[in-house]
Amino acid sequence: MKMNFQSEDDFNAFKEDLRQRLSAHSPRAIQKRALRPAAVMILIMNKEGEANVLLTKRTEKVGTHKGQMALPGGGYDESDGDFLRTALRETEEEVGVRSADVDVLGRFDDFISIAGFHVLSYIGVITHPYEYAINRDEIEDYVEVPLSIFANREFAKVQQVEFEGHMYNVYHYYYKNFEIWGMTARILTDFAAKILNRCAGEAVDLIH
Repeated sequence: MKMNFQSEDDFNAFKEDLRQRLSAHSPRAIQKRALRPAAVMILIMNKEGEANVLLTKRTEKVGTHKGQMALPGGGYDESDGDFLRTALRETEEEVGVRSADVDVLGRFDDFISIAGFHVLSYIGVITHPYEYAINRDEIEDYVEVPLSIFANREFAKVQQVEFEGHMYNVYHYYYKNFEIWGMTARILTDFAAKILNRCAGEAVDLIH
């Protein structure tokens, strides 16, 4: 899938192609009642003619995944009503991207975190540049990362971890002095493989 654009029309064509691919995708659903439900948003933008995704670096004040790179999102609240609303609400609370400014393209897969979360993932598009309003209690920093590094699997290393008797790959990417690994790397690697590249290959439902 082409992720470089000569014009805004090219990006709009990419966006609509992505919307159709997500519509045709059957999201992997996970049934584990003991886990806490959560949702994240893969926010894509046309940055200087290239598809980028917004990632945040969590502070040391947050309850889990301290100091790690993350997708905007968080835990489900009953007042949300559905998980898409969770992803949009948490995105606005963390980085100030308003729900009305997100063109939601569709839902991707479910994932399990060894921290005890069942995470649903959604894909959305925002304009660039966007005037973020960063919640400094939760977010230390942020970065817009080219999607191509995940599509091309440009990870620096891959490790294997065991969980509940199964082995899983843990990918580590580096971009502008940020280390992207754990669940964030897993979600983006799977998204790139299954949607951007339309590969049936490796898919794993758990990561740190």
